[in-house]
Amino acid sequence: MDRITEPKERYSLRKALTLLEREIKVLKDTDTHILDQSTLKRYRIRTLPLSLDGDGSMTPRFFSPLVADSIPEPTPEYVDDEYSADSALWCSEWGRSIYMYLDAYIRKLALEFPDIWRVWSCKDIADYNFGDLYRTFEPAFGTLLIWHVAKASQPHIQCIMDNNMDVGDDHLLRGEVLTVIRIMLGQLKQKAFVNHMIAPVLLFSMNRRHPRVLEAYFDGYELVIRHTKTYNFTFMNVAGFKTFAQWWVGNPVGDTTKRGIRALKII
Repeated sequence: MDRITEPKERYSLRKALTLLEREIKVLKDTDTHILDQSTLKRYRIRTLPLSLDGDGSMTPRFFSPLVADSIPEPTPEYVDDEYSADSALWCSEWGRSIYMYLDAYIRKLALEFPDIWRVWSCKDIADYNFGDLYRTFEPAFGTLLIWHVAKASQPHIQCIMDNNMDVGDDHLLRGEVLTVIRIMLGQLKQKAFVNHMIAPVLLFSMNRRHPRVLEAYFDGYELVIRHTKTYNFTFMNVAGFKTFAQWWVGNPVGDTTKRGIRALKII
């Protein structure tokens, strides 16, 4: 069997990402859970706007939405579930209630469009070698669902996580940053991706009842995190559920090899 040798440039990239993970991890010692722009710049984390609407430069670079003539609406009848916007729910349950309805809708779509399972696959979160994706103390966060590209043909990953915090548009949560870094490192450790320099993550962050979507990738120098504005799910947000689902069941795109990472640095 041929020995797989990791390119030096790729090893240096993984090392830099590992050091960044350690730096973000220890912020818990100072009870820092919301990262402002000065903190992000200190750790070479660049934030940029992201939009899930239209087809312009602000849409995700490594993911594309499901495009179909007639995508069923996320009605309770189609989903076979009810979305709970009950104000009596504990705030710790808000993000999970959005996730549960979205997950049920996604799985219905996967039956309607079988090509989805030819592109994506999933397994129990514990079966991914991504390290610790949870914090049980307040402010708590945790991963709820992960999908990877079927047959490990590409390094793209999608993740839904729950954060028991609200956050402004100019800030990131420590849990969001740790989650994307640990997922990236887990992907880059796989031999199947030795010729890939980028491990893009599309993260659906359920921040109480105001979730948002983040696309993250590391170019060897900066961790780039592009994020949407928050969506309002204090009510049955049909348009929001449909938008989230279309991007979740879409396709991985973009060049994740050495050529792709060099192109990122030119932008």
